[in-house]
Amino acid sequence: TERTAQLTQLSRSLGVTLNTLLQTAWGVLLMKYGNTDDVVFGSVVSGRPAELPGVERMVGLFINTVPVRVRAGEDMRLCDLAAQLQTASLEALPHHYEPLADIQSLS
Repeated sequence: TERTAQLTQLSRSLGVTLNTLLQTAWGVLLMKYGNTDDVVFGSVVSGRPAELPGVERMVGLFINTVPVRVRAGEDMRLCDLAAQLQTASLEALPHHYEPLADIQSLS
């Protein structure tokens, strides 16, 4: 509980969501392990479009996986990397319903 409160406080001070903070940390860890400054990993999203009529009454699995790219510039600060990832996450919202296979074929 205490660690969660600390992470929530940090995410608020950086102006990002807790999810973005954790994705940033995961990206940094993958960059360190891979000795690179550019990584991509999958993030599971609800995939349940709010504009679909009656979606709140539908039963079934709507989840989708979307790629998350973390690319750090030279001497980039953690707060800047988190802000960059937050912006990218917001820009990716319209694509949360795109099948992963289609995303892969376009990349």
